[in-house]
Amino acid sequence: MKKPTIGIITNNQYGVFQRDTISGVREIAQQSGYEVIVDSLAEDPLHPRSVSLDWQKLTGVVAIANATSDELLRQIYESGKPISLVGHRVPGTPIPAVTSNNNQGMAELVKHLVKSCDRRKFVYIRGEMNQDDAIQRETVFRHELMRYNLPAEEMYFVRGDFDPEIAAASIRELLELQVYFDAVLAADYQMAIVAMELLQMAGIKVPEEVSIAGFGDAPAAQAAGLTTVSADILELGRRATRQLIGQVNGLTIQGVTTLSVQLMIRATSCPA
Repeated sequence: MKKPTIGIITNNQYGVFQRDTISGVREIAQQSGYEVIVDSLAEDPLHPRSVSLDWQKLTGVVAIANATSDELLRQIYESGKPISLVGHRVPGTPIPAVTSNNNQGMAELVKHLVKSCDRRKFVYIRGEMNQDDAIQRETVFRHELMRYNLPAEEMYFVRGDFDPEIAAASIRELLELQVYFDAVLAADYQMAIVAMELLQMAGIKVPEEVSIAGFGDAPAAQAAGLTTVSADILELGRRATRQLIGQVNGLTIQGVTTLSVQLMIRATSCPA
């Protein structure tokens, strides 16, 4: 390769999280004289493929979320190849990783809905449960329910997989069962938006009857008036790339960098 090249391993380069992370990687790579190539493994989720990047010939690798196996990530790291992770950790290794502060974000959302909006009966729309972010957010959510002495009944934890269509099917099922709830908290903002739309179509007033909030922020969430916590996804990509280039330049960079989030209170959470 004529120029130093960073390879990105991701499960779907067109997903909102992946797209913005990749944009952050490209920004810093271009400023530093690196080319970027993307290996997008699961644009068809039903037929994912194996990594095709010839990573041994790359300058370094950025891996996003759970796009590939921990075994391969360990292999890349142990070979001495610079590697940086986004939204993922490999147990037992010091591979540098960058993640949003899931603990802070979920705790602030639950506190706002309980203390400010007086909500007590939550539906939680789960992320893809083989991803670190999804696992951390749900774990914190469960802990926060305990903090406020609120029930954590399993039927109120519904599948979402970070996929609005799957989240929509779960919300439709709850509506058909006529299950009572007064708040919906989603592991990402896209699932929260589709939940809001379905509740409104069913004649349920948001936020008068049901409060809705989601993790992460974007223009679509702002346009919907959705309460969120703002996580800077571009900065995740930027920071991971800076860490990678630091390794290329001989620095020892290890451990997890956690980026703060900010509570964004909008129209969907508390009744006026």
